[in-house]
Amino acid sequence: MNNILELVRQARRKNKLKREILDNDRKVRDNRKRVELLENMLDYIKPDMTHDQILEIIENMKSDYEDRVDDHIIISAELSKERRDVSKNVKELKKAEITAHKHN
Repeated sequence: MNNILELVRQARRKNKLKREILDNDRKVRDNRKRVELLENMLDYIKPDMTHDQILEIIENMKSDYEDRVDDHIIISAELSKERRDVSKNVKELKKAEITAHKHN
């Protein structure tokens, strides 16, 4: 009984560590993107620019990122729909396979 409890405890810890690793990887990726964004801003912004020119650059970058977010939301929805369709097809294939085995 103790081995089973330890096995369950270890399996749960392994799953928790996996989630934490994925979360940490996401944070690393997000922060790398922030660094890249700031580097891009440094490339665009020049000492002789006016405040309005700098604001225009920031607004354009913001708009570009908002468009990318929208594109990724659309892609995510399309992938989710395809995943649901594949799951439905797998379910139907399994059901057909079970039915075929019953008739043999």
